[in-house]
Amino acid sequence: MRSRALLSRNEEGVVLVLCLITLVVLTLIGVSTTTSSRLEVEISGNDKTYKEAFYAAEMSLTVGETVVNSLLSRVELNEGITPGRYVKGTQPVWKDLVWNDTYSAVVSSVPSGLSQVYAPPRYTIEERDFRRDSLTIGIGVTTGIYLFTVKAQGTGTNKAAEVLLESIYAKHYN
Repeated sequence: MRSRALLSRNEEGVVLVLCLITLVVLTLIGVSTTTSSRLEVEISGNDKTYKEAFYAAEMSLTVGETVVNSLLSRVELNEGITPGRYVKGTQPVWKDLVWNDTYSAVVSSVPSGLSQVYAPPRYTIEERDFRRDSLTIGIGVTTGIYLFTVKAQGTGTNKAAEVLLESIYAKHYN
């Protein structure tokens, strides 16, 4: 019985040490979980902002293509007169293109889901090429397909989230 009493007195600090070690391990787990959660929130916020920019640019691209499609003749493009419409070979390259009221057209009606974007979506239209076909109308008037380059720009809620898209749109005028 005497040896049992000595043994129990020597083990009194073991429980305290085990509790302290467990507390340290749980604290480390809590800190790492908080850090990773904060990082995931930042990642999802950046992803949301990028998607807003992409959808804004995609909408702007669709508006530009709709403008080309709605023209009754090639002459109605009014390049050089209407902002955002360029004669073949005159549109600046991407890095030099200025997205303002002088050099690009703005999308006037933005859906409510994109109302918080940093800047309104914009687009430009440039005649790219004319491809003749074998059809002849009247006395020697050749017909063909006009190709237009439509460029679009969209931003997210943050100016740093900018997306640029480009499409080639074909239109045959009667």
